[in-house]
Amino acid sequence: MSSSLNGSLGDGREETFEGILVDGLKLPNHTLFQDKPSIFGQAMECNENSKPENERGGKDETMLNFTSSVYDKEKLLNCEYCTLSFLHKEQLVTHHRTHMGEKPFACEQCGRAFAEKSNLNEHRRTHTGIRPHSCSWCGKAFYRRSHLKVHLRRHTGEKPYTCDVWCGKAFYRRSHLKVHLRRHTGEKPYTCDVCQHTFVDTSSLQRHKCRSGKLMTDYNTVLHLCSIFHEKLFNCEYCTRSFLHKEQLMTHHRTHMGEKPFACEQCGKAFAEKSNLNEHRRTHTGIRPHSCSWCGKAFYRRSHLKVHLRRHTGEKPYTCDVWCGKAFYRRSHLKVHLRRHTGEKPYTCDVCQHTFVDTSSLQRHKCRSEIIMCSLLFYLFSLCSSGQAPLLFSYCKAL
Repeated sequence: MSSSLNGSLGDGREETFEGILVDGLKLPNHTLFQDKPSIFGQAMECNENSKPENERGGKDETMLNFTSSVYDKEKLLNCEYCTLSFLHKEQLVTHHRTHMGEKPFACEQCGRAFAEKSNLNEHRRTHTGIRPHSCSWCGKAFYRRSHLKVHLRRHTGEKPYTCDVWCGKAFYRRSHLKVHLRRHTGEKPYTCDVCQHTFVDTSSLQRHKCRSGKLMTDYNTVLHLCSIFHEKLFNCEYCTRSFLHKEQLMTHHRTHMGEKPFACEQCGKAFAEKSNLNEHRRTHTGIRPHSCSWCGKAFYRRSHLKVHLRRHTGEKPYTCDVWCGKAFYRRSHLKVHLRRHTGEKPYTCDVCQHTFVDTSSLQRHKCRSEIIMCSLLFYLFSLCSSGQAPLLFSYCKAL
């Protein structure tokens, strides 16, 4: 501290600014200044460096009044349900709503309710379409400033939430860390109301319910889905798949009809969905935004990265339940495997009419046939070159 804040006491002790505060608040010296260094150390140092000597001394009384009001009059208000504390009673009352489930602020258009009025104001933008918070890196816009803050971490690489207790893995979002910790503790708070299977998060439960609806077509499963989503299912007339929204069914129909309305401007390759076209364009630009955190390998599509990660984690979600119980990384691998049990061979060679279970087997067959044909032609050419025409004639006659 500077000399302007220090003086001399009658008993010979040096009078410091810290000492004045301690005497005024009747707190131990180490309690005040070790626990709250940012208020005194940084603020007063800034004032001392930026103000002349004669101006700094006049601010001592103001600083004392401010400090006294913070520590004496404005006592912290503690939440009785958790460990959070607040300076103002209004903040504590608003926070209590999160525990009590109170949501007094409702949207006039959709009826959705919120605990805070600020959240309602941000929600209204979903109806108006106004996204005032845009990313300076990629231009993506958001309804809420907090959503932009989380999004920016993907550009900067900041991962402030770390699994300190177990593995040290870091995450962009607090919610991701919360779910991750459940994988260590084994906690699964979300339960399917039909089969009583438990899950670590709502998205896993949602996928389970949709997967159950796709793999089973009995009445109980349809009733299960309807009770979950409270919506009518849209069934495909060409296969057994069902969808929650009409737009999803229309997009799916293109796979049966062969419609591909979204074409690439560079190579002309067409796709049934616009999202697939956008991902395909990256093959021309070379941009691979989805990289593996284990080995660094990058991919054009998020779905390809998701499948790749299973090789590191050992996850094999697709199982041959009907026949042998073998598990696979990819759904397509299970599909081909099931054909080996059923004997189905849908791919046929257009030369010899030989059939195969998958396109890769057919491709290998064609390559092998071309090699054999090339070898045969080379042999016949060598016969002609060596003057063994009679032998060549007898060979062709035998064919």
